[in-house]
Amino acid sequence: QKRLMQHLSLRAEATTPVQSRDHPFEVDAADHCETPFAAYQDVEPFLFRVALALRKPKEKLRIYDPYFCEGSVAKHLARLGFTNVYNENEDFYKVIEQNRVPPHDVLLTNPPYSGDHFRKILEFCGRSEKPWLLLLPNFVCRKTYYQPSLGLSEDGPEDGKKEKPLFLIPDPTKPYRYWAPGRAGFEERAKGTTPFETFWYVHFKGLCLHADVRAWWLKKFQPHSTCALPDPNEALPQQQRLQKRANPRARMIAAAKSKSREETRRSDASGGKNK
Repeated sequence: QKRLMQHLSLRAEATTPVQSRDHPFEVDAADHCETPFAAYQDVEPFLFRVALALRKPKEKLRIYDPYFCEGSVAKHLARLGFTNVYNENEDFYKVIEQNRVPPHDVLLTNPPYSGDHFRKILEFCGRSEKPWLLLLPNFVCRKTYYQPSLGLSEDGPEDGKKEKPLFLIPDPTKPYRYWAPGRAGFEERAKGTTPFETFWYVHFKGLCLHADVRAWWLKKFQPHSTCALPDPNEALPQQQRLQKRANPRARMIAAAKSKSREETRRSDASGGKNK
């Protein structure tokens, strides 16, 4: 049990660079945000479970992250014992077109938010025979393209490859904070940002049944984790808001308006009693 929890005591050794490097493909600067080490710590048990099912040590598990930002993913995963990571500065969609997708045991990525990248990566995972772990905003699972992209059906029978994904949801009071290089005004370190609440979408593609994985995680890891792993057939926790999080100024204005309305209501109620 102590060995299983070793990843929780580790600290990141890699940081996102201040300046973004050049990319040989078209990019949206707003997409460049690197995943924090804490997110990989949370999902480590699921990568470990894939390795167990394949009878591979962690360092032999072939992990593919098709979207390149600044390369910190490989360093973060290596810190957790997963040293066989493919994350290259190349155009994922050209790689698909040219049939150059590298051999891998599991896909893990935090895709760009612009355009239709969400739909494209879901379609790729839906076609793939490999387990996958996607770090996505909480609203993606409510999009009309979500189930069709993955080949899921509300009414159809479920086999291991067509099971509903598991959702590993971090503590809502401590959402993942992403790190963006090359932002104006942040010349000494990358900018931290939390534009949406995000969580891991996890699918084992029949390698393990999700009910078994969930029972294993609840027994072995939940007592030491701040994450939630709800039953796929249950509604998501209510605290997982489905809209973009307002900025601090907007939240302050909304709170002031709410307070003003409450004071007006109390004043009206008091005036009514005195009549």
